[in-house]
Amino acid sequence: MQLILSQLDAIDRYLEQHQLDFLDFKLEIKDHLATATEGLMKEKEIPFDNAFLLAVEPWKNELNVKKHWLISNERLFPNFVIQRIKYKVAFHYGVVLTLAIIIAVFSSNYLNENQELLKYCVGLCGIIYFLLRRLMKNKKVKTSYRFHFDYFYMPVLLVFAFFFESQLSFVYANSLGF
Repeated sequence: MQLILSQLDAIDRYLEQHQLDFLDFKLEIKDHLATATEGLMKEKEIPFDNAFLLAVEPWKNELNVKKHWLISNERLFPNFVIQRIKYKVAFHYGVVLTLAIIIAVFSSNYLNENQELLKYCVGLCGIIYFLLRRLMKNKKVKTSYRFHFDYFYMPVLLVFAFFFESQLSFVYANSLGF
């Protein structure tokens, strides 16, 4: 038995009520719920509403919303989204920390000689960020990747810019004898 459009819309509304608005995750869970609902309707010969309630039962814990300090203190997310995004965020911060340490070692050894190279690298990162940002603004679809980009890449760019400026200030202060 195939679900009709109004039944698929009911599943969409249910997911939106649980603040699942990232299209990539929403489509994944919608597919699971629609398949389970169809199976229950066929197997138990029950109407959509009853089958949907039974299909949603195993997902209740995954769809509970809460805040998570690593992702965002501004809004609530379903547990399903938190579990998927928090590993991306932890990996992202790990990469940024590793790059910051590498740049610190590199810049402490070669900053006086390659000061222009570091300026161009930070400038190129900024240009790439703003080009990607402009491309993403044209897309109206909300995905977890867009959320990740919006909330994490600009702060990373600012950290690198601050780090670069503080290194220049430190070198300048050392040259003055401080």
